[in-house]
Amino acid sequence: MKIIKNIKLKIDEEEVLRYQGCHNNKLKKVNKTIMKITREEIERGYNLFESKGIYSPVKIKQISFSSRRVDLKNGFSLNFSNSIINLLKGTSYLILGVVTIGDSLENKVSEFFTQGEYPRAVALDAVGTVVVSSLSNYMRSLVCQDAKEQDLQTTRYLSPGYGDWDVSQQKNIFQIIPADKIGVKLTESYLMVPQKSLSWIIGIGKNIVTPYKEEGHSCKICQAENCQFRKIF
Repeated sequence: MKIIKNIKLKIDEEEVLRYQGCHNNKLKKVNKTIMKITREEIERGYNLFESKGIYSPVKIKQISFSSRRVDLKNGFSLNFSNSIINLLKGTSYLILGVVTIGDSLENKVSEFFTQGEYPRAVALDAVGTVVVSSLSNYMRSLVCQDAKEQDLQTTRYLSPGYGDWDVSQQKNIFQIIPADKIGVKLTESYLMVPQKSLSWIIGIGKNIVTPYKEEGHSCKICQAENCQFRKIF
């Protein structure tokens, strides 16, 4: 198990604008006031987020394709859809990870909403989304680099609630990995607290049938083609 804290991250202005709905061809036509507020909230964001992450490998006992279940050596199991269970063919370990940027930023967002500062609230919330996503990418890159150094392959990452993996599996992840060590808890409705947190798994093995390729992490694999946050490729 590894815990990493105080990771330095650069906040991507274009991504923050995209999460405010200013995406694709609209980026060049952003209102000057929105741009000013966005840049101010990006600067504020640097003083509000506290990056923390935890991840741990768990050996797979067996993969049951008929019941779409992965049994782990530690006695826990994870259930998947048909499409996801097929992605895990050839894996021998699962890496489970959780990252968070703490609750200071989201508390400030709530304060802005209460004060009626809606443009600032939306901009700062977008900053938080971009930061936690960047943090998650960074942590997963560490996992993939470790695997590469051991001559192992990796699958693309998977998160409960995204695609066709049921969000209820979040509970299983939190039973396996001690996310409370980085201050993250799970509600009865499977939401993480602080809200700007992400969880995921990555499969690792010698002969993965569908190994990770860079495009596997992009909007190319998402079926929500009309999503306002979608990137064009």
